[in-house]
Amino acid sequence: MLELKNIKAVYNDIVLALDDVSLTLEQGSVVVLLGSNGSGKSTTLKSISGVLRIEDGELTEGIVELDSHRIDRLNPEQIASLGIRHVLQGRSIFPQLTTEENLLMGAYLRRDRPGTRKDLEQVYEHFPKLAPLHDRKSGYLSGGEQQMLVIGRALMSHPKIMLLDEPSLGLAPNLIGDLFSILKQIKDAEKTSLLIAEQNAAAALAIADYGYVLQSGRIVASGKAESLESYAKVKRAYLGLDKNGAFLSRHDFRQKITDDDTEA
Repeated sequence: MLELKNIKAVYNDIVLALDDVSLTLEQGSVVVLLGSNGSGKSTTLKSISGVLRIEDGELTEGIVELDSHRIDRLNPEQIASLGIRHVLQGRSIFPQLTTEENLLMGAYLRRDRPGTRKDLEQVYEHFPKLAPLHDRKSGYLSGGEQQMLVIGRALMSHPKIMLLDEPSLGLAPNLIGDLFSILKQIKDAEKTSLLIAEQNAAAALAIADYGYVLQSGRIVASGKAESLESYAKVKRAYLGLDKNGAFLSRHDFRQKITDDDTEA
C-alpha cells in the first residue's frame, strides 16, 4: 500500500538525515519505527506526508509510492487528499478552540453533515474521556487528553493511513498502555493502516505486525514484531524498564491491551 524505496533525506543541503531507507506498510497493518532521538524517525514520516520540504528538507534519492503511484513530488495537501494523515509530534492543537471544534477541523473538507456527526460520535466512543470535555478550550486539556484529541481529529477525515510521531511522548506510564490499546481498536474497527514512530518499543511492538529499527538515519534491523523484541540491540537501547528495573516486555503490554479489549 505504502512503500519507501531507498530514500535519502537532507536538510539545508548539508545535514544527511536519512540514508538508503526502504520500508513497506501493508493495508490494514501496524508498522513501527523504533529508534532514539535523532535516529530519523520523524524525518521518515515527514518524507511521506510532504512536510519535509516545509522544513528546508528534501529527498535527494529514492521514491515514495502509495498504491504503486509516486507521491514524493506532491505537496502536503495533495498527499493528505489521498488519505494520509500525519499526527505530528508535540500535539499540534488549536488551543483557543474547544475540543469539539478541534475535532471538526479534521473534517473541514467534508460536506456530509450527517456522516460527520456520526464520525464525531465514533471518535467519542474511541476516546470516551473527550466526550465530557467537548466544550472545553483544548489549551486547558491535559497532555494525554490533547494526544487523544489530535488522533481523533485525524480520524475525522477517514484516513487510509495514519502516521503517528511519538504518540506516547510525555505521557504518564499508566496512560501509554491505554493509548496503544485504543490505537489497536482503531486499526481493527476502522481498517486504518498505522505507521508509528516511537521510542517506547515495548508498547509499540505490542500492537505491531512489523517493525524497523533506525540508527543515525539508516535501518539497522527489521522484522516481525516478535523477532524484534528478542533482538538484543533493541532490548538494550529502546525497551522501557519497570519499577523494579526489569525490562517491560511486549507480552506485558499485549496482556494489558488484551485485558482492555475484554473489558470493552
